[in-house]
Amino acid sequence: MRSFVWAEIGNGLSTSAWFDSWSNIGPLFQFFTPRQIANAGFSLDAKVADLWLNSSWGWPIEWRHRLPALNQIDTRSIQPAKEDKFLWRQGDHLHEFSTARAWDSFRHREVEVEWCRIVWFSQCIPRHAFLMWLIMRRKLLTQDKILSWDISRRKNMNMMCCLLCYANHDSHNHLFFECKFSDQVWHKVRHKAGMESVASKWDDIVNWLVTRSRSKSAGSYVARLLVAATAYLIWQERNARLFKNELRPPEAIIDLIFQQVRYKLMGAKLKNCENVRRLLGEWGIIGVNLHEDGG
Repeated sequence: MRSFVWAEIGNGLSTSAWFDSWSNIGPLFQFFTPRQIANAGFSLDAKVADLWLNSSWGWPIEWRHRLPALNQIDTRSIQPAKEDKFLWRQGDHLHEFSTARAWDSFRHREVEVEWCRIVWFSQCIPRHAFLMWLIMRRKLLTQDKILSWDISRRKNMNMMCCLLCYANHDSHNHLFFECKFSDQVWHKVRHKAGMESVASKWDDIVNWLVTRSRSKSAGSYVARLLVAATAYLIWQERNARLFKNELRPPEAIIDLIFQQVRYKLMGAKLKNCENVRRLLGEWGIIGVNLHEDGG
């Protein structure tokens, strides 16, 4: 963090002369050894105020020859009535410190992916969003992925198949929603988000959502909720069959999808307008409090 901390000099009593960044050339300790500092009559514990002698900077002449950049500091002076202030330096700008700004300064950055807004959005269902993120990253532990790790396992797993339709190994594309079971679920729920024309292929669904990801309409919000809920419950059903030997028919999954989206809409902050009231009516939601300035 040291490279981001900048000392704005006032009286110079709180700022380390050697280790803090208080001039554009950086901490002076990177240019002078402890022996050179001691030979010049200074202490390693010296503050900036200790370098200000008789209204000028007390650099030895040989230091100025060794580091001409010291001459840049001559334009600065100590202000006895003002205390030193430590700020957060981000690029060429100085700011008051905050943990949010610190995190933003040194976090690893990647180019924003186009699907970001269909996974993480205001008033999403967090557990659904997390699963959506794993799907978009192709990180779910599906059978095809397990088999690709260790060829020796194939003898024990060559009889494995999708537990939803009992055909093929399950994979991201198969589960969402090319599998006969999940395809049936998708065809029964997609009309509730105006997605009747979207096929049971994950890429087609994502492309449809991405083109509308910047929209703040209630319809776009419902579509993202519905797709995430459908994916979540399909994955949940797959795991229930694999680990608990519990089976539910497609109709039960469809009812749960509608239930979870409906519950979320009942508590969501939505704008009070005709389109929103009509949409809520289609979901059987009547009498909820809408917000005049809602999203």
